Amino acid sequence: MKAFVSINHADNRKFIETILLSVLLLILTSCLQPKPAPPTSTPAPTPTLPPLAREVDVEKGAIKILIASDPPSFNAYLNDSGYEALIGELVYSALAEIGHDGNYYPELAVDLPTLDNGGLSKDGLTVVWRLKPEVVWSDGTPFSSADVRYTWQSLRDSGIWAPGFDLITDVETPDPHTVMVHYRQFYPNYLLQFGGLGMGVFPAHYCGDTKKMLSWDCNQKPISTGPFLLGEWVPGVRLTFVPNSRYFVPHRPLATQLVLQIEPDPKLRQRILERGNAHLDLWPEGQFLKRLERNPNVYLYATEPARYVLSLIPNFSKVGNPTEQNPMLADVRVRQAIFQAIDVERLNRKAFEGRGRPVQSEFGQVGCFIQPYYYDPGIAQALLDQAGWKLVDPKEKVRRCVGCTTAPEGTPFILKSYSYEELGKSLQDAYKLIEEMLGRVYIKLDRQTVEGGKLWGTWHDNGIELRGNFDLNLWDDGYFGVDPTIHLADFFDPRAIPTRDNPIAGLNVGRYNNPKLMDIFDALYTPLPNSRRQVLLCELASILHQDLAHMPLLALPDFYAIHRTLAGITPHIYDTVTWNVADWQIVPLPEQYP
Repeated sequence: MKAFVSINHADNRKFIETILLSVLLLILTSCLQPKPAPPTSTPAPTPTLPPLAREVDVEKGAIKILIASDPPSFNAYLNDSGYEALIGELVYSALAEIGHDGNYYPELAVDLPTLDNGGLSKDGLTVVWRLKPEVVWSDGTPFSSADVRYTWQSLRDSGIWAPGFDLITDVETPDPHTVMVHYRQFYPNYLLQFGGLGMGVFPAHYCGDTKKMLSWDCNQKPISTGPFLLGEWVPGVRLTFVPNSRYFVPHRPLATQLVLQIEPDPKLRQRILERGNAHLDLWPEGQFLKRLERNPNVYLYATEPARYVLSLIPNFSKVGNPTEQNPMLADVRVRQAIFQAIDVERLNRKAFEGRGRPVQSEFGQVGCFIQPYYYDPGIAQALLDQAGWKLVDPKEKVRRCVGCTTAPEGTPFILKSYSYEELGKSLQDAYKLIEEMLGRVYIKLDRQTVEGGKLWGTWHDNGIELRGNFDLNLWDDGYFGVDPTIHLADFFDPRAIPTRDNPIAGLNVGRYNNPKLMDIFDALYTPLPNSRRQVLLCELASILHQDLAHMPLLALPDFYAIHRTLAGITPHIYDTVTWNVADWQIVPLPEQYP
C-alpha cells in the first residue's frame, strides 16, 4: 500500500505485496533470513556538525535534492523506502525502462526484445537481449552479459525475492553482448526484468559472493554505469555525486554535481526550497502543499495519471471462517449500497483538499471505460431494504437482517473494519468520514487502526487479512509499469486465495472467487498483441466493477515541489523521479519570478 501522506511517501509502494511476499520468502527459504535486512555495512552514526558544515564541498551550481533520512543502500532489490531507488537510478543502469509517456525504451540494451524482432519467443519463455557494446563500468571494466547473469544468480543464491525472478529457470550468455533469459512461464512484465524503480544490473567483478547480496560493500560504495558516481556520503548530512566520465550517453550528465541533503524536518525542507537553497523536495503534504503553492519560485508537480488507488476491500468470506460466505457482504446489492453511500467528492475535499482523483476502477492506465456508480444514499438505502437489511428500530441506528437470507434473523449490520497506522493523517481522516457516511444509511463500521505488521502478518502469526478476520478494510495500492496483469492476478485470481494449507497462494485476501477470471488470467499470461491484451484487460475491468471485488474511491498522485531553476526534471508514475537525472540542469530564474 502507499501512504499518501507518509513522510516516506514511497515507503508503501506495493506495501502489501512487500509484506506478504516476505512471508513467501520466510516459508520457502527458512534457512535464510526471513526478511531482507539492511546491508551489514551500514553508514556510521550521524556526526555532530555545525550548521555551516552542510555546505562544505558543495558547488554553487550543484543540484540539491532534499530527503528526510539516509537511504538504506543503493540496492533497490533489498529495501523499499523510495530513497534507494532514488540513488540507485544514478549508478545502476537497466536493460530497459519506461519513460514519462508510458512507453518502454532500451537503456543498456540495443533494442527491446519483441515477438516481431525475434527477441521474444512465440511461447514467451525465452527473451533475448542484445547489449550495447560501448558500455563500461566507471572503473573501466567492460559491461557484459556476465553482469546480467550475475544479477540473477545473486538474487537467487541470496534468497531475495524480486518481481519475475522466481520465474527464471536460467540465464545464458552465449557471448559478451547477448543474454538469453529462460522462463518457466511467460512473464508479462519481462521488459522490466532488469530495471524499474532504481533496479538494474550489478557488476559481477566488483560486488562479491552471489550468496551474500545482503552484505555487499557495493550496496554502500557502488561503481556505476549510470550518469553519476558517489563522491562522498556523510551519514545524516548529505550524499554528494559527481559525473561519471565513462557514462555511455554522450554529453551527459548536464549537471556538474548532485547533492542529496538530509533534513528530517519538513518545515525546514520547505524553507530551504523556498529560499532557493535546494531544488527538489519529495512528496510534500498537507499544509506544506498549501504554502508552496503560494510561492512563485516553486511549482508543485502532481503525477498524472495518479497511480495509487484508495479502495475499500470487502471480504467475501465469513469473518473467522474463510470457507463460508460473508453474511453481510455476500449479496452484491449490499456492496453496491456501500459504494453508493460514500460521497467521494466530499471525501476528497475534506480529507485530501481536493487533490485526489475520483475513480471507479484500478484501470486508469489501461484506458477501459467503466460505467460509474454515483453517490446516492437514497438508492443505497433502497438496495439495503431490497437485500433484507432493514432499520427495525430507528433509535438503534443500525440495520438488522429481516429476510436477508444470508444471516440469521435479527443480525445487526456491523462491519469489522481495519486500516493501518502507517496510512497517515489524511487517510485516517478519510476512514472516519467513510464511517460517518455509512452510518447515515445505518451501517455500523467497527473501525479499528492497527500496525501494518498485524494487518498483514503471516498465517502463523494470525495475520488479520491472511486469516480473513475482517469485513471491510481500507488501504491504497497501485502497480508499477504499464501492464497490470501480475498486480491484478495477485488480488483477484481465485487461485491467489490464501488458505491454511497454502497461506502464500497470493494476495486475494478478500476471498473473491469468480471462476471466469481464471481463463482471462491464463490468457493474459501468454504473449499477446497489445490490442488483444487491451480487450482482455477491459473485460476483466468490467467483471470486477460489476462484482465490486474492490471498491475504488480515489487515485492519489505523487507530489513534488520543484524550484523553478531546476530544468529537465519530468516526474512520472512509472519510475523514480531521478529516471532522467542526466538531463537535469540549473538555469537562471525566469524574469517573471524574481
